[in-house]
Amino acid sequence: MQVWTYDMLNDKAALVVIATPTKVVETSELMVFPNITTVYPNGQQRPVKGKGVETTFKVLTVLKGEPDIKQLILHHYSPASTPAGGEPMLVSFKAEGKKQYLMFLRKEADGRYVAVSGQTDPQFSFIGFDPNFVMVK
Repeated sequence: MQVWTYDMLNDKAALVVIATPTKVVETSELMVFPNITTVYPNGQQRPVKGKGVETTFKVLTVLKGEPDIKQLILHHYSPASTPAGGEPMLVSFKAEGKKQYLMFLRKEADGRYVAVSGQTDPQFSFIGFDPNFVMVK
């Protein structure tokens, strides 16, 4: 697992936005996460698989990249089974509510966006925050 600093994320990102999820759809896509296996007590090993997900986001602010983008589709994965240790650091989003995310993204050839930190550990590319949070002194 690679440790990602803010500077690394920002340097590798084609798009840095603050956005809120509006729609979450599972796809029929399946993948095997590279170099990650579940090891069972009997010694048997199985690869960890993921199911494709497309999450649509409403872009609230563009910090880097396409200044006029209003919406984007994030391509990511959810676990296809429950891994037992050593699992990827995946992300999930709910379209309900107004949670906002600072997102560091790059664009795929098909126009969808992916986390700069990759599909295996995308968690590093997202910082979530509650827009209703108010600091009181």
